[in-house]
Amino acid sequence: MNNLTDEIQLGLSQAKLKNRIVMAPMTIQSAFFDGGVTQEMINYYAARSGDVGAVIVESAFVENYGRAFPGALGINTDSKISGLKKLASAIKEKGSKAILQIYHAGRMANGEYNGGHQPISASPVAALRDNAETPLEMTKEQIGFMIDAFGNAVNRAIVAGFDGVEIHGANTYIIQQFFSPHSNRRNDKWGGDIEKRTAFPLAVLNEAKKAVAQHQLTDFIIGYRFSPEEIEEPGIRFEDTMYLLDKLAMSGLDYFHFSMGNYARNSIVTPEDKELLIRKYHALESENVAKIPVIGVGGIAQRSDANQALAQGYDMVSVGKGFLVEPTWATKAINGEECAEFADIEQQHQLKIPTPLWEIMDYMIVDSKAEALKHQRIKELQNVEISFEPGEYIAYGYGHNGKLPVTVTFSDDKILDIIVDSSKESDGIANPAFERIPQQIMDGQTLNIDVISGATVSSQAVIDGVSEAVDLAGGNSEALRCKAREAVEWSTEVIEKTVDVVVVGGGGAGLSAALTALDNGKSVILLEKYPAVGGNTVRTGGWVNAAEPKWVKDFPAIAGEVDYLKAIAATPESDIAEEYLADFRTLKDQLANYFLDTESGKNYLFDSVELHLIQTYLGGKRTNLNGELIHGQYDLVQTLTSRAMESIDWLTEKGIDFNRGMVDIAVGALWRRAHKPNRPKGVEFVEKLQKQVIAQGGHIITDVRAEELIVDDGKVVGIKATHANGTKYILTTNCGVVLASGGFGANTKMLQKYNNYWNEIADDIKTTNSPALIGDGIEIGEKVGADLVGMEYVQLMPIGDPKSGALLTGLIVPPENFVFVNNQGKRFVDECESRDVLSRSFFDNGGVVYMIADEAIRKTAANTTDETIEREIEEGIIIKADSIEELAQKINVPTEALTETIRRYNSYVDEGRDPEFHKGALGLKVEKARFYATPRKPSVHHTMGGLKINTKACVLDKTGAPISGLYAAGEVTGGIHAGNRLGGNALIDIFTYGRIAGDSVSNRV
Repeated sequence: MNNLTDEIQLGLSQAKLKNRIVMAPMTIQSAFFDGGVTQEMINYYAARSGDVGAVIVESAFVENYGRAFPGALGINTDSKISGLKKLASAIKEKGSKAILQIYHAGRMANGEYNGGHQPISASPVAALRDNAETPLEMTKEQIGFMIDAFGNAVNRAIVAGFDGVEIHGANTYIIQQFFSPHSNRRNDKWGGDIEKRTAFPLAVLNEAKKAVAQHQLTDFIIGYRFSPEEIEEPGIRFEDTMYLLDKLAMSGLDYFHFSMGNYARNSIVTPEDKELLIRKYHALESENVAKIPVIGVGGIAQRSDANQALAQGYDMVSVGKGFLVEPTWATKAINGEECAEFADIEQQHQLKIPTPLWEIMDYMIVDSKAEALKHQRIKELQNVEISFEPGEYIAYGYGHNGKLPVTVTFSDDKILDIIVDSSKESDGIANPAFERIPQQIMDGQTLNIDVISGATVSSQAVIDGVSEAVDLAGGNSEALRCKAREAVEWSTEVIEKTVDVVVVGGGGAGLSAALTALDNGKSVILLEKYPAVGGNTVRTGGWVNAAEPKWVKDFPAIAGEVDYLKAIAATPESDIAEEYLADFRTLKDQLANYFLDTESGKNYLFDSVELHLIQTYLGGKRTNLNGELIHGQYDLVQTLTSRAMESIDWLTEKGIDFNRGMVDIAVGALWRRAHKPNRPKGVEFVEKLQKQVIAQGGHIITDVRAEELIVDDGKVVGIKATHANGTKYILTTNCGVVLASGGFGANTKMLQKYNNYWNEIADDIKTTNSPALIGDGIEIGEKVGADLVGMEYVQLMPIGDPKSGALLTGLIVPPENFVFVNNQGKRFVDECESRDVLSRSFFDNGGVVYMIADEAIRKTAANTTDETIEREIEEGIIIKADSIEELAQKINVPTEALTETIRRYNSYVDEGRDPEFHKGALGLKVEKARFYATPRKPSVHHTMGGLKINTKACVLDKTGAPISGLYAAGEVTGGIHAGNRLGGNALIDIFTYGRIAGDSVSNRV
């Protein structure tokens, strides 16, 4: 193994570095407007040179319009040389080698930083990122000029006194763009097969070597930085990269430099392949590549990390963030000292960090003085003696639905009893908080209690209510909030049980599967990792899609619906996938008869199983990143829609109280057919099904996380799990395991893993999902060979709360009864559109838009009470006004525009058609004071991808064969909703396939 302090000899130049540490190139955005070196830059780099073997200076653009970021360094003209000379000298003065990274952004160039110039690239293909501009295809002359520009940059670096250059062939910049089959679609000598796509990187390298030869230098360093893979389709794969590196190595250079977030990374293209890329690198390296030292980067914070990287096969380590907050990182690492990982808020000047860089590294900055004062205050409070005036006190916290009464009884030195009046609170979600938080407070005589995951608001409401009661009784709530808790005793118990069926996940799908298995006479254990069952189901609005023609015929069609059906009937058969054609033709026959009825004056709402099926098909039909049309798998969709009404009947039999006096439409559902419980939200389903499971002998274990399936001779025969207190469960099954643990909508990293789009927005976007939905069931299934489908498809809920992401705040009502307006006070979309279309239109209109409605909306609000509406008005979640003009002022949109928008919309309702956006259903007008606006912003709502299943809910392996003993249902699966899920289809999916999974596992299908 290489030692961090060992000298290393590089490749072609035979130059030597005094140790294996280099400072990674990091953009500090502090050059002059023209790319010239500033004194700030010189001070910054000088402070970090010395014991480090080499400092690689951030990427310098080789051509004037090649900037990817503000404050970029340039090496595009001779006028830059004098400043660069000062920079190189400051680094070398302390004994480090000075290497300058050179690049051009290509299609990643931002017009804002390049005088508005349109970017250029190998081909006119836009990058897969928001607002990406389509670049101009470079001419042969421009390619030649660009190669010369890199050569000129090397020449200037030599004149400026740098010891070397690093050619930036990574991070999707222009050199990588020429090598990538995604961005290079040329058919000349610069593009086509992999050999031709290698021509540009080789030409740049050879031009760099030519510049070095002209100066007759024998120790000038040339390195090459590369991104090992691209997630795009088509894109660079690791084998392609190794081909390129072999060609570069044959030409001759000094080192290769990985570009990735962590030195111990595996493939992002095939994440199921757990082999580290550095191991794969050495396994695939040619004789030429093996001669070139390789640098690893990412996640190196301490010397131990560097040692581990060297042990894995890197020859050198590149340290980035470490040098930001610890300029002498190399010195400390060499001496075996601890290196800082955060900077103090007052250290900017000391660390010589320019302000633009300081502002973007806020996640690495702490306020040490404030932290010290806080800890001192906590110590003082922990020594306060607490006493109470004995008696009973009523105080209030603030829960989901307003004030939460808490009655607390005290002795002179203890909290004796806590009673929470939860009658007005959101049951289902809140129950564990009302039971556990009071007990934990009394057990520890402290308010230093963790809130319960999935019941955060209710937990905090109880703690706040008890805190207020403590103060009323003359105690000191601040001191009680700081009182140390007794250490939780970690269990080492191992519980082994055998049962017929284990169900993983306590949402609607898991409860349905468990109850069906119990109905079939099987013994069942249901595992739920959170303190209460419910998952995402308990958070829903409760709409369940199922075609029931006789029922909906009792309701009149409303404006726009007949026109919508005519548009469906007019869809060309060429637009319908072959397997769906028979159902489509049946639907057209049904609609022909319906249209005859409407022409004769009959007015009723039409529905059929075929309409539900075709709408689900059309609703999920999308174009993927490869330009291919994808849609729901026919047999899965047909099973869902044909058996949906069975699920409604089954739920009714289990005690679900549906509202039969109205037929509704969920946002993004396209059609009125939804069955909705009388009790708001999905708690009706969860509470009733949970009671039935318990009543029939099912064993529900909460706070326990499933971790690994047990496989014997290719068959799943059980599962291993761990309780929150450390207790291990080893559960073997006679029949099998049902995975019903939900999707991954609360897992930002998993969203980013399967779709580059989320690398741009996921850290800033909220989610409507339970925090339990992190995709662990998908990972568990994948480990035993399960195939995955549709993982790149994620649905946004357009009507999320801008602050929390929550869905069930504000006025959540059927879309025929409200209007969307943008920040200009104008409509911009059909409110009955699918969720992905609505979400895109929201982003196109600034992200946050407003739902506008009038007083009549209270009657159709699906999620709330008058008391909740008034509370949310007080909180600013809902904006109320006595006139449209006043409403416009309150939401800061142009008054004339909003009044005209509402006037026109009301006229469309009167006319029965929407000529602007062709809204599919026109219900209420916006005309009766008071008027309401609810700000909305898209949130992550549903993941369409997951474990691949068949119509029996059997999980399939990569050959398409069922994995014996393994079943799945609900959002943990993929294949039904394809590119988009219709509103109301999620609940019918979980109940229908949950029942199917319960039957299949019972019968060992």
